[in-house]
Amino acid sequence: MLKSTRRTTLSYINAPIHFNSGQFRGRCVRAELVEIQKADLGRKYARVDRRPLDPPPVVQLRLYYIYNEGTDLESEQEVQDYDDIRNLGLLCNVDLFPVPTQPNNDNSSEPGRPLPRLPHQLSPVVQPVCSPSGGYPPPADPLSNSSRVPVSVAKLPHHQPHVHFDPLQISEDTKCTTALSGATALSGATFVQSTCIDYEGKRALVFPFADLAVKVEGDFLLRYRIFDLFSHTSGLIDVPVQAECYGGPFHIYSTKEFPGLQPSTELSKQLSRYGVRLNTRETERKR
Repeated sequence: MLKSTRRTTLSYINAPIHFNSGQFRGRCVRAELVEIQKADLGRKYARVDRRPLDPPPVVQLRLYYIYNEGTDLESEQEVQDYDDIRNLGLLCNVDLFPVPTQPNNDNSSEPGRPLPRLPHQLSPVVQPVCSPSGGYPPPADPLSNSSRVPVSVAKLPHHQPHVHFDPLQISEDTKCTTALSGATALSGATFVQSTCIDYEGKRALVFPFADLAVKVEGDFLLRYRIFDLFSHTSGLIDVPVQAECYGGPFHIYSTKEFPGLQPSTELSKQLSRYGVRLNTRETERKR
């Protein structure tokens, strides 16, 4: 009997995957996620006054086709036109974790201290671009070696998360994300579909989390994971998680201590122009 729910498996995270069904059928694909806009702060969730994280966290998905895998000629080429990627079933999931504490170096019984928060981080300016003809340049010839990069020297996206945490510092049993009811910590849409926008001079697949709110005070970070419900690999029933990344820290204030909101970032305004439902502000908003 077929099960109605799809499960995900973690054994393929950030690794090349051979797909035998879905939009990547017959290809070997590697995926990368990078947080391009982190939340800075939020106000403790209340039913009568619900405030999402601000600015809304956003991750970018980058996809690479792998050629000659496992040989000395192994290379990879990034997808040239992300408009060709179908977003139906392509989902990003977010989980909430408390910021890891710094272990003590002495033998005292004082508990570890939370890692310090960073000052407000400004999002990069986003400029809509197009070619003089009004369209986008055609994708590179997949048979050409000029646009391929040897895997051994391939560079990660230059726009890295604002803060890095060693995943080994983050214990799975500290995860705060559970069902969205009762005494849970995170509220809002924890699964979102991709949006294709103009970003840093070319088309990009991004996942904006515009509706997340946290129900407890403290310092937290988000973990993002990407998967495609309709792309499967040989010999595996479960849907493979293709990539993950951890975002930068943010602070959740009490209503009394909440300092107010900064003007919306350029990236938030850009997303709003593309139809993503979120609130934008031209000026600072006090509490």
